[in-house]
Amino acid sequence: MYDALKDAVLRTGATAHTWITKTHCLGICPKRGVTVARYPAPPDGSPILTEVEAADVPALLASPPAAGPTLAAVRRELDALEALQKEKVLALARRLRPGLTFEDVQNPHDFPELDDPDWHYGDGLLAGIASVKSMVAALSAREDGGRGEEEA
Repeated sequence: MYDALKDAVLRTGATAHTWITKTHCLGICPKRGVTVARYPAPPDGSPILTEVEAADVPALLASPPAAGPTLAAVRRELDALEALQKEKVLALARRLRPGLTFEDVQNPHDFPELDDPDWHYGDGLLAGIASVKSMVAALSAREDGGRGEEEA
């Protein structure tokens, strides 16, 4: 089955967006054929297909994968992730020095108690999230053609 999938992907030129990987047990033992995990799932189906045989390969490759998340959805997830990480950074800072505000922790050099590896790690994660948000904003602006988000 692996060889049939690999050959079909090479023949159809789908190598730019299709990756075939041989695995061991996926935990589903079909009576015939094999189990295939597909990501992303096709729009009208499950990501897990069972009883797949070589004759099914053309149909399997013919149905396109679902579209990925929109940049707006990614932005919402990043906003939620950033809010969660801000809470974690502030909670750790307040354990090190009670009473700190989020504005305080944006200037950690003013508070020697924040010279802590765990706090620096959490703050570094927050900085990384901010970097990714900047990149997504730049992609959104490029896709919007310079229009404001509310116009897009």
